[in-house]
Amino acid sequence: MSYEFVGEIETITERQIEFVSEVLKKHKCTGSIVTVEAVGKKGDNYGAYVKRIKVEQEDGNEFKMIAKIAPANMILREQRPVNDFFANETLIYNELLPMFRKLQENFGVPDNDKFKFPICYGTLDEPINEIILLEDLEPYNYVMLNKTEPLSDEIVKTVLKNLANFHSLSYVLRNKEPQVFDKFMGTLVNASVNPKTMAQTQMFFEHALNDLKSIFDKDRYKNTIDYVMQHLVKTWMKLVSADKGSKYSVIQHGDLWTNNIMFQMQDGHPSGCILIDYQLSRDSVPVADIHNLIFSCTDYATRSRHYYEWIDFYHSELDRYLQYYDLKVNYVYPRDKFDADLKRYGKPALGLALIMLNFTQRPVQEVPDLAAFEKIDGTNLPDSFKVGQLMDKTVGVIKERIEGVIDSCFEYGYLADTTQTNFM
Repeated sequence: MSYEFVGEIETITERQIEFVSEVLKKHKCTGSIVTVEAVGKKGDNYGAYVKRIKVEQEDGNEFKMIAKIAPANMILREQRPVNDFFANETLIYNELLPMFRKLQENFGVPDNDKFKFPICYGTLDEPINEIILLEDLEPYNYVMLNKTEPLSDEIVKTVLKNLANFHSLSYVLRNKEPQVFDKFMGTLVNASVNPKTMAQTQMFFEHALNDLKSIFDKDRYKNTIDYVMQHLVKTWMKLVSADKGSKYSVIQHGDLWTNNIMFQMQDGHPSGCILIDYQLSRDSVPVADIHNLIFSCTDYATRSRHYYEWIDFYHSELDRYLQYYDLKVNYVYPRDKFDADLKRYGKPALGLALIMLNFTQRPVQEVPDLAAFEKIDGTNLPDSFKVGQLMDKTVGVIKERIEGVIDSCFEYGYLADTTQTNFM
C-alpha cells in the first residue's frame, strides 16, 4: 500500500512521510490520499509545526491524527533545544502516561477520575526528522480556547483538578515504585534551562522586558519590571537547582497555558480538559505549574475574587486523588510547604508571566512567526517582537494584564519593596 501526501507538506521531510506511511499501514488505512492540514494559527505553537493528517478510507470512514513535527531549520535548532523538546515528549507519551494509567487501573481508580491523555500512535526520534503522532481530539468535541481571553473561575478549577490528578501520580509512583520514578526524573531534560543558549536567552529577556517597560507610566510598574529583569534568569536557575530531586518534586507539565489545554465544552461550560504539549516537562515542585496557569491565563478581577479559593481547591483535590492510593497530602506535600513554595516561586513566575503576556495577548496579525526566531542572536530585539510595532488596542490589553499581575503579586505578598536587592 502506498500513499500520496497532499496539502501542507512543505515542512515534512521525506523520512517523516515514510514514517507516517508506516503508521498508517499499521492501522490498516485503506485510502491512498493523505491530506495534511495546518492546525491552529500563527503564534499558537513555537516548539513544533502542528499538522492534522487525514485519510479517507474505502469504507467511507476517516482516520485522523495530529502530527507534531520538529523544525528542520538548523538556525532554529541551534537556538532552541529541539532534540530535548521531542525526547521529553516522546518519553511522556510512550512510557510515563501509560505507566500512570497502569497505576490507576491497579488501584481501581474509577474511569471518571482517571487522568486522560491522547493516544500516541508513534514517535520518531531521529535528529532533524523528529515527529510525534497523536490521537486527534476534535472528534470528541475537544477545543482550544482563545489564548487572548482570560480563563474563567469555572475553567481554572477544571484545569486545577486535572493538574492535581497529574501531580498526584508522580507522588504515587515515587512512593510505590521509587526506582521507576527516579528513572523518569533522571531522564527528563529541563529544556527551559539550556546551558548552551542561556546567556543568549537572558539577553533576549532583558531586551524584551526593557522594551515592554516603555508602555508603562507609573514607577510602580517600571520599577517592578526593572527588578524582574535584573534577577529573573539567575533566580529561576537557583530554584530549579535547589528543588531538583526534592521529595516534594513532581514531573510537572512545565508549560501550562491556554494553548496547551484542550477543553470539552457543553453549553459554554467545561465538562473536562486534557493537557497537551509535554515538551517542557521536568523535575520541579507543583507550584510552578499553578503559577504559570494563574498568572499567565487569568485577569486581575477574576484572581481577586478566586485566587485563594483556587489554591485551596488544588490542594484539596491533590489530597482526594492521593486517597485512591492510601496516601495523604499532609505526608507527601504538606500545606505549609505548599504555601512556602507559592511564595518562593511567586517572583520568578511573575517574570515569566511578563514575557508570556507580552506575546500571548497579541492578535494573530501581530504575532511573530516561527521564522522570526532566526533573527534572535541576543544582541538586540527583532522589530517583530517590539511593542512599538503593535496597535494601540493591543498595547492597552498587554498593559492592563501586566499591571494586574504585578498588583496581584503585591497583594499576595510575593512582591514587597521593588528597590530591595534580594530577588529570592
